Amino acid sequence: MSDLKVVVLMGGFSAEKEVSLNSGKAVSQALENLGHHVTQVNDIDALKSMSKANIDVVFNVLHGADGEDGQLAAWLNKEGYASTSCNYVGASVSWHKDLAKTLVEGAGLMTPKSQLLKKANDLRTDNESAWIIKPACEGSSVGLFKADNQADLMDAVNKSLEVSDEVLVETFIEGTECTVGIVNGQVLPVVSIQPASELYDYQAKYNSQTTKYQCPANIPMSWQKALQQDALKAYEVMHLSGWCRIDFIVDVDGNRWFLEANTTPGMTTSSLLPKAAKVHGWTFDQLVSEILQGSEVTDV
Repeated sequence: MSDLKVVVLMGGFSAEKEVSLNSGKAVSQALENLGHHVTQVNDIDALKSMSKANIDVVFNVLHGADGEDGQLAAWLNKEGYASTSCNYVGASVSWHKDLAKTLVEGAGLMTPKSQLLKKANDLRTDNESAWIIKPACEGSSVGLFKADNQADLMDAVNKSLEVSDEVLVETFIEGTECTVGIVNGQVLPVVSIQPASELYDYQAKYNSQTTKYQCPANIPMSWQKALQQDALKAYEVMHLSGWCRIDFIVDVDGNRWFLEANTTPGMTTSSLLPKAAKVHGWTFDQLVSEILQGSEVTDV
């Protein structure tokens, strides 16, 4: 697969715009290295204005709702474009974290107990544990908070509701955050994450120089293999396709807790999927090539 006219869809208008632009630049360079003709497009309207004759494949690195909530994938499918996007059913399911948690729990995976809220006054708690608060539909840990008491909890819910119409309040699970990348059904090595602070938020992901990543992960190999199996099960039960990243917390007893799935993972120098791909034996260009080879008219 060479000499294709590839449109890299990047940027957009979400809170993850800068991450998407950085991902798009890196992917564009790799595609050019692979011998493809690259056109960078910064929003969906610009893509829609292009002639189909100038597009063989749409390589989607548009983070946030515009690129990940399933609507773009549905439009690409309707128009008959080959794309690296997840199919529209899987994208929609994974974007709605509460629905994703329900599906994977039904498949036998553990996930932290949670409550979906549209208003702070609807909050009900039955314990005094710590909580994680995050938008029900958002990425890159935008609007993510940890609360250790009721007062902080209410404040965090209100702050998270400023960036999302719905938020999830989850019971905090202490352990090691891990992520598993999947590319066209190939499960990559597990990456473990150790932020300098307690929370792996936007700052820790993209601006911190002290967040530590290990691949293979710093947990027993048997736990890593189990995580890979869980990730593939989640991938299948959510009807995902193409490339993605599945996030977990592993507690001190080795219990594996599903957190969420990301159908358009970051592709920056600090992103997790390229780190796993490197240990798997792929260069960044090879990773991009593998993702491109999975491009198709997304269907279910």
